[in-house]
Amino acid sequence: MQVDHLEVKGRTLVSVPGYSEQVEVGVLTSFAYPLEDGSGEIVVATTRPETMLGDTAVAVHPDDDRCMHPAPCLAAMACCGQSISAAVRLLLSDV
Repeated sequence: MQVDHLEVKGRTLVSVPGYSEQVEVGVLTSFAYPLEDGSGEIVVATTRPETMLGDTAVAVHPDDDRCMHPAPCLAAMACCGQSISAAVRLLLSDV
């Protein structure tokens, strides 16, 4: 496997061995986990949204004013507009 270090500043098309077309990297995607108690949602951003299906927790810094929810609490995982039977735990972490 060939691995190159490439620093990107945003959306970038990259040639990848084995792919006939360039692959887009450097895209930040945001999505929300609705809180199971209906009191709001937790918005997260990632460059790898495909990994959300494996999420088991979301860590939030206790001093982050954007998160005023008590922790630990549960958020529902939603995919393609459909809730699926999985819960994501909201944790406070200053690490």
